[in-house]
Amino acid sequence: MVRDVVAIGDKVELKRMDKNEDAVKKIYKSKVLDFKDYASVIIAMPIIKGRVIPLSVGDKYSLRFFTQTGLYECKGLITDRANDDKVYILTVELTSALEKYQRRQFFRLSCVLDTDYYIATEAELTLRYKLKQNIFKSPEDKQACIDALEQCKKEWKLGIVVDLSGGGARLMSENIHDVGSTMQMMIHFNSKVSMKSDCLMGVIISTEKMTNRVGFYEYRVQFLELHKEDRESIIKYIFEEEIKQRTKDKNNL
Repeated sequence: MVRDVVAIGDKVELKRMDKNEDAVKKIYKSKVLDFKDYASVIIAMPIIKGRVIPLSVGDKYSLRFFTQTGLYECKGLITDRANDDKVYILTVELTSALEKYQRRQFFRLSCVLDTDYYIATEAELTLRYKLKQNIFKSPEDKQACIDALEQCKKEWKLGIVVDLSGGGARLMSENIHDVGSTMQMMIHFNSKVSMKSDCLMGVIISTEKMTNRVGFYEYRVQFLELHKEDRESIIKYIFEEEIKQRTKDKNNL
């Protein structure tokens, strides 16, 4: 039953599926507003740059729900859309079972690495998407997008990465953030690591208030759009740190 896993207010991402039921790249973001029955959810109509995106009845989507217990995926069919007291809503029938999203497994390293990070705004994410698509009428339009991205508000905060892999990280922070938020991280490695990107982008897939450290929260972050070179650099760093730790442990015997 969907409401046993998903809660009202949970964020959800939708990817349009073609006739072969393959998800296309465009992602729409929404949130759960209510439940119609045991197999249908009512979600908000996606909004991009202040404009409501009227997804069509009868279209199929791949859905990813960001819940307090992790990410869940399924397929869905839009069966209705309406305007409920000036709130545009969609009814989505879940056509497959909810399955917990299993990330590709990477070797994980326990660590303590200082980290500067901030939560990206919707405006920043929209500008990044436009640059990724690289569809501009002129070089001036592209440069204007780049300039606007540089002006986006960034509230840097401090965190500590306590677990790292090629697929993501576990981070401690005194600040409260929502599951589904996009995070830009600048990890301060304790040895030289050649990174192509200044910041690593990731999405918060779970959050938990720490019981053994008052005032702190623990976040699991899945990396997004990670350059192949950066992933390889992280994996190399993890491998070298593991060797160092094993050598240290051996010498202490």
